[in-house]
Amino acid sequence: MAALPGISKSLAALVIIPLALSACEQPDPADAGAANPATNANGLLFPAGCELGKDCWIARYVDHGQNGRAQDYLCGEQSQTGHKGTDIAIADMGRMEAGVSVLATADGKVLRIRDGIRDISVRRNGAASNDGQECGNGIMIEHSNGDRSQYCHVKNGSIRVASGDSVKAGAKIAEIGLSGETEFPHLHYTLYRDGDVIDPFDGSKMNDRCDAGGPLLWANDLPYEALTLFDLRVGTKAPSREKIWQAGTKTLESSSPAMVITARAMFTRNGDSWHMQIRNPKGKIAADQKVILDDDKQFYYHFIGIKRPAGGFMPGIWTGELTARRGDDTVKKIKVEFRTE
Repeated sequence: MAALPGISKSLAALVIIPLALSACEQPDPADAGAANPATNANGLLFPAGCELGKDCWIARYVDHGQNGRAQDYLCGEQSQTGHKGTDIAIADMGRMEAGVSVLATADGKVLRIRDGIRDISVRRNGAASNDGQECGNGIMIEHSNGDRSQYCHVKNGSIRVASGDSVKAGAKIAEIGLSGETEFPHLHYTLYRDGDVIDPFDGSKMNDRCDAGGPLLWANDLPYEALTLFDLRVGTKAPSREKIWQAGTKTLESSSPAMVITARAMFTRNGDSWHMQIRNPKGKIAADQKVILDDDKQFYYHFIGIKRPAGGFMPGIWTGELTARRGDDTVKKIKVEFRTE
């Protein structure tokens, strides 16, 4: 990773890393499907109190792969070998600390819970520290049809239910956390039927062939994303591997040593093109870089920035932008605005 002092005016670094195995104001639980009308009146509610694509993202789907090759339900690669659920990620530790609700997907009875496991990245404690409790803090709920919902990695001390409690669909039962075998804050949701893992996106069993075209089990038709881009992070120094999920800032002092914008993504592909820019309050480009990815990666991040100029950064609203391209069909753009003063 490039260090700030090594670049005279602008800095940019590319970091590619594998993720370890896992799994503000609260929005209304209905927000997750607000953009899509209900397609299955008796379906499962989205299990997180956030809006997909805005303040949470699906990081992994159930594995449908054969012969050791991970595939999601549409035969894409948004999964991991042996992955038993749907991972719903939030932006960073700041969002986790503020509280993002975990919601019951359907009416049911709480079978068991586990709490008391600290929210610490597996990169800090090591996988061995989670032996037998990879799910971290969790909840298991049985529904009237016999299906069971499991919620993993919930925040320590946030569980609101107890074994034997009855819950209603949409009720807040906990908050998204970082407990168990994970290095990023997210909810790992698994649906079981007669002991088998069921993918709620097509109703098929784990490791059944992909693109089976089965019934949607969610109440709303949730959009599929072949490339997951998290929101851009603003900071004053190059992010380390251990701090990539720390919250950024919305305000920088003009005397800050540097201005750094970090982009993060799940499941990038060889040949993907990333174009990042920083614009000053007058709209002038202050930093600009393009990069072509040379490998498929489960998790990837890239940062670009500038060192403090003489006299400090210009006061006002700055903008960081990312344009990600995959072939001729997929173009995704995200940006962040922040203030210097």
